[in-house]
Amino acid sequence: MIILSDDIIFRKAVIHLLNVELGKFAPAQDLFMMQPDVIELVRKQVCYLLNSDELKAADWNTKEPVFQKLEQMNEKDDKSFIQTSAYLADRLFDIMCDSVEIPSADLLCLSFQTNQEIYYALIKLNYQNSFMHELMKYDNEEIIGNIRHKKILPLGKRISEGIIFNLSLQKVMLKEKKYEMLNGDKIYYLTERFLRSIAQTEAKRKYQILSRTIKTINKKYPEDGLEYQMDTKSKLCKIFEEDQEFSINKIGDELFGKNPQKKMEFDEKMERYNMQYDKFTVEKEETIKDLGYIKLQTNNEIEIKIPMEEYQTKECIKVEEEPDGTKTIVMKNIEQVTVE
Repeated sequence: MIILSDDIIFRKAVIHLLNVELGKFAPAQDLFMMQPDVIELVRKQVCYLLNSDELKAADWNTKEPVFQKLEQMNEKDDKSFIQTSAYLADRLFDIMCDSVEIPSADLLCLSFQTNQEIYYALIKLNYQNSFMHELMKYDNEEIIGNIRHKKILPLGKRISEGIIFNLSLQKVMLKEKKYEMLNGDKIYYLTERFLRSIAQTEAKRKYQILSRTIKTINKKYPEDGLEYQMDTKSKLCKIFEEDQEFSINKIGDELFGKNPQKKMEFDEKMERYNMQYDKFTVEKEETIKDLGYIKLQTNNEIEIKIPMEEYQTKECIKVEEEPDGTKTIVMKNIEQVTVE
């Protein structure tokens, strides 16, 4: 379900300074009073995070300190909210210091409500380098001085790391990145070290795995022909249009059910990624934009991009495959052609 920006009502917020480069952790002592323009920026960030196809669910593990602390927090009490947020920020800072790659940040801790449910979020506002001009006085005249390298709070940037806890339902969702730790391991530190939880694969990644698996299987059997491969993608598109979700079992049956060998390879690949029983959907059109067309590339690097709707109607595109293995692609009923 898409959550709109206007559906989000803020309750409380604090910001803690997590500067790994200087080895400085500065916990907030008071609530952060956001101005209207800042509230709007933060609301957009939270909305983006909640609706992102890169958001993934993780287990709510009551045996781990982070979840125990949240269960003990009285969100309505300012002191309890600030102390809990400081504890979580301190815990996160210690983990960040065990890496030279994890960027310093301001940690925005906030509670909000939507659809009558209470949420608590940790949004990591990673510092980014920026260049700023500074006005200086020289002989009583204002001139632009040297450009200074500064850190800025990236409220206008899309959030790359954040955790959202549904306090009402005890669910947790997060968006995260892998970083290399001092021991050389490259890990999802938010899941593996901070939450100490098991996270599911995000919808965007699941779709990428599904799409790549179908392409790999089709390319393995070129003797089935080009049109068969094109029809396979067309069927996948129709399944999503009808169901508004990707059901792995249904996709395997409809795409490869008539070929036991292909079906077995598909099932093995899905099981390898623990997706064999999955049903998932995506919220962003951008995630599945490649379902809107069929892209062909010839051996002499000619590219043809066919809108899926045109291919499915079969009115403009015809594929002929010759006995010698060569292919002819015919475009019919074209009223106008332009050079882009």
